[in-house]
Amino acid sequence: MRLAASRQPAGRDAAPASLPEDAVPLDEILRICGPHLMPAVAPGPPSPLSIYSLDSPEFSGPGSLTFAAAGTPLRMRTGLRAALVLSEPEVEFFPAPENPVPPVLRVGSVHASMAALLHVLEPRILRRTPFVSGGGNRVASSAMVEGCLEGNVSVGPGAYVGKGSFIGAGTRIEPNAVILDHCFLGRDCVIQSGAVIGCAGFGFYPARAAGEDGALPADGLLAMPHLAGVEMGEGCWIGANTVVAAGVLHPTRLGLGCKLDSHVQIAHNVRIGDACLLASQSGIAGSTVAGHRLRMGGAASVAGHLRLGNDVSVAACSGVTKDLPDRAVVAGFPAIPIKAWRLREMALRRMAQQRDAKRE
Repeated sequence: MRLAASRQPAGRDAAPASLPEDAVPLDEILRICGPHLMPAVAPGPPSPLSIYSLDSPEFSGPGSLTFAAAGTPLRMRTGLRAALVLSEPEVEFFPAPENPVPPVLRVGSVHASMAALLHVLEPRILRRTPFVSGGGNRVASSAMVEGCLEGNVSVGPGAYVGKGSFIGAGTRIEPNAVILDHCFLGRDCVIQSGAVIGCAGFGFYPARAAGEDGALPADGLLAMPHLAGVEMGEGCWIGANTVVAAGVLHPTRLGLGCKLDSHVQIAHNVRIGDACLLASQSGIAGSTVAGHRLRMGGAASVAGHLRLGNDVSVAACSGVTKDLPDRAVVAGFPAIPIKAWRLREMALRRMAQQRDAKRE
């Protein structure tokens, strides 16, 4: 089965004339998600329906199964193109003129249903064809490499490259760096010591919503599978102890020439463009998409599920809580245009001076 974790989203184009032989029929989807389906499921989707890809709403297309939770942005619930949508009861959909609302199955928990599908269908994920390692690689005796090294790759002591991962030529992996399964790194990258690429992201859902019985975790939460890995363009530089988490349905992506300082956090499903610079202790929360040449000062942060344009700059210690257009320069928390922030700070300083003068 072709799943999104195969790095081949269905996209917005028409479905292929013939679905793969191992496409998942609706009956199997209903069986897997059965514990989570709401009692009233009528009218249901057409029974001949088959699924050949699991996608997030923005990547959905004919033949794909997508998901919509209460927090799914309105822009992603308008004009959906998918064969089937798994959705929680309170979520509303809005058709576009050319796209009617696709069939919807209502479930008690989208995240629990998604986890169930990923657990069952994981063996059918279509991964990249295995590569053959090239020559000139330098691998320390204490390093472990289970993936592919294109050639002239340096792997330091204690470093690890997981199964199904591909490391581009000329890349340097420093001691004790970890690149987990099914990650794709471009050529001439630098991964400094202690960095972790492709670990599971910070995604959990209530065990009760999953219909779990018997002994439950102490916190009542279950971890979401993160099967889609990380894709990184050529010339990226990843600082010491920085983390880039794997995606759930689609890879977490870094464009060409991105530079991440030490102790930076890139959460699951994030996508950033080319030539982005992130200073130490900055972070981007899950599923946010940023354009090219993003600049983030030290300890700056961006909330999840946002859209940032090209050439955006975020001042140090600022917190972005809403979408930003191209060339926005912001500061403060919540972040506002930096000119407005400076004027506000000047006004606050004057007020403080006047108050102190009255006290004297």
